[in-house]
Amino acid sequence: MTHRTAILFLLLTLVFPGPLCAVETDTADLQERFTAQIAPLLQTSCMDCHGADTQEGNVALHQLGGDLTAPASIAIWGRVLEQLETGAMPPSGEPQPTAAQRQAIVDWLQETLVRAGRGFELQAKRLLPEYGNRVSHALLFSGEIQTPAYTPARLWRISPHIYRGKRYQLQVAGGIEAEPVAYSSKSSGIRDYASQEVMDESGFLALQAALDDILTNQLRVKPGFQAIAEAKGQPSPEAMERVIAEEFLRATGRPINDDERARFLAFMTANIRQGGNESGLKITMLAIYLSTEAVYRMELGRGEPDAFGRRQLSPPEVALAIAYAFGDTPPAEVSILQQALRNDRLTKRSDIEAVVRQMIAAGAPPVRHELPAAFFARIVQSDDDRGFGWHPRVVRFFDEFFQYSKAAGTFKDSPGAPIGSRALTAAPQGFIAEIVNEDRHVFEELLTSPRFNENQEALLARLDALYQKKLSKTPESQHAGITAWYNDGLKSAKRLRQETFRAGILTHNSWLIAHSTNAENHPVHRGIWIRERLLAGNLPDLPIDVDATIPEGPDRTLRERHAVTRAQSCWKCHQSFDPLGMPFESFDDRGWVRTARYFDKGKNAYLPAPHLSEEELEKLRQKSEIVVIPVDATGGISGTGEPDIDGPVHDARELVQRLARSTRVRQSIIRHAFRFWMGRNEMLSDSQTLIAADQAYVTSGGKFSEVLVALLTSDSFLLRKDDSASTSASRPH
Repeated sequence: MTHRTAILFLLLTLVFPGPLCAVETDTADLQERFTAQIAPLLQTSCMDCHGADTQEGNVALHQLGGDLTAPASIAIWGRVLEQLETGAMPPSGEPQPTAAQRQAIVDWLQETLVRAGRGFELQAKRLLPEYGNRVSHALLFSGEIQTPAYTPARLWRISPHIYRGKRYQLQVAGGIEAEPVAYSSKSSGIRDYASQEVMDESGFLALQAALDDILTNQLRVKPGFQAIAEAKGQPSPEAMERVIAEEFLRATGRPINDDERARFLAFMTANIRQGGNESGLKITMLAIYLSTEAVYRMELGRGEPDAFGRRQLSPPEVALAIAYAFGDTPPAEVSILQQALRNDRLTKRSDIEAVVRQMIAAGAPPVRHELPAAFFARIVQSDDDRGFGWHPRVVRFFDEFFQYSKAAGTFKDSPGAPIGSRALTAAPQGFIAEIVNEDRHVFEELLTSPRFNENQEALLARLDALYQKKLSKTPESQHAGITAWYNDGLKSAKRLRQETFRAGILTHNSWLIAHSTNAENHPVHRGIWIRERLLAGNLPDLPIDVDATIPEGPDRTLRERHAVTRAQSCWKCHQSFDPLGMPFESFDDRGWVRTARYFDKGKNAYLPAPHLSEEELEKLRQKSEIVVIPVDATGGISGTGEPDIDGPVHDARELVQRLARSTRVRQSIIRHAFRFWMGRNEMLSDSQTLIAADQAYVTSGGKFSEVLVALLTSDSFLLRKDDSASTSASRPH
């Protein structure tokens, strides 16, 4: 077993101890549950297609009992578990078990497969962000789960962003601050999970080397370091104590205590005596920088356990959790949290809520670094007012959720009007922060707001308002410069389009490009994104024997080429996401609105232009026969369980406007917010936390700030539990 595997096994034992310690599961109890509960449910829901008379997909369940010792049985039950968790079986149109009945089968299968030796594989999957939707959406929001919420006691490795916030480097070469660690998880969405960010041996050695380099570069920069490194002979105890206290606070986020100060002072003194001032200083600083509290966020819960075995985070732990819920700055540098610690206001739930509301009210300034060259993208990003939507973690949540910033790294081979990479990120970032700061019907606005159009009239109105605001806040002596800036904006406005079709972030160039290929649209990726992110849907893993290639064909539209997915073996999966992705054919692969495609018969290929005027068409027709073919952007929504939401849609605009009205979409966004701020997937025991966050959003008129308050004051956020005696955190109670 490798070092990393051993750590992950230990972590899984701590987080999901019951299923992994399968020897404690009574085999007789599992068999009894199978006979009394599972077999009747399988008979009702599965045997018509997988029984003695019919075995669709070559799956027969009628001869399988509760004993999973046979390898063939294990393989079949593993397939059954995935089909049940993803909701693929029973198929739509067939009688469905209730959510509780489905969960009963899932729980039995998980525990029985663990008993058969599949525990590590199953539980490792449950920890991954991409498997979060496997937890029953219906049960999470039905209200029938009353299990008290908690988060397992844990160590959470410090993220790259938090390392930047520690400011180990006072001066940064080239303007880029080093991040001595990188994320371990893949970059396809929400990723800072405590279970995934583990410091293994190679990671520790890489961190040590990076910190050593940082220390070497800072020896002549930090005054405290410089005083010790350049001291003649042994540095004074006062100088050493000062550096130890400063760097301990920087590394751990809390003041050093007397015992720690004495130990590190003795350690530094011995190191300097043996290795000299520079080496002794570096070794001591490395000891501080590599200490457990400096590498991990320790969330163990220090209070007395309640009746359910849960312990509340101690005030310093709460301060750390709240600080990193909003930004990357340690709590020692957040005045609101320092005052709360001094006044003992991080123990009672009402006091913690008041502190969270203070943090929201204080807000943060707009992002003003790496501004784009494009005039209007720049003002959208940087000239908003201070607000909680600019807190680094709030900005990061919506970026990781929508993934719009991936557009900046998508290289386009296709011809067409380009957009600067910084502008692709800046404009949506500014619009999203603006919507969050307005704090009214936030999710609906994000999905339908017309501000995502490049509309000359609307952007000129924004420029005029900003111009008047600048004039009112600056001395008259500076008005000439502001007027020159305004006139530059008027010149830039001449190149703006008059778009009105776009509605929300999913119709903005950034999201469309982020979910496209180098040369064309990608309806599959877009549809999967909507199914998983907005509809809390599940998709089975892609079978290894499936050829997922779409045939080429310059004389066929993308929809025509995707006809191959209508084959029965493909459509059983593609039917859940192709209809969600095809409506974005309303745009070309660079995200420009189009209503028609232009087919050049002479070249036997479609022209890349998203729109041609009659004059442009006439010129082209003088050289070749051009056929104008209206874009087919039809699609459909399914699986929400809401009759006014499900059904066919005409184009992307209708799709997003209908999705914005969906209860399931609202709840799915809240589930992803939960994962981001809790650093883990939800369990069924988090049901009351999610319901409270959902109700807070609805009753407040769509305030995202109330969702944050509900999450950051919940039992899931504040309470920890070592549940080694539990058997399952997911079974309904």
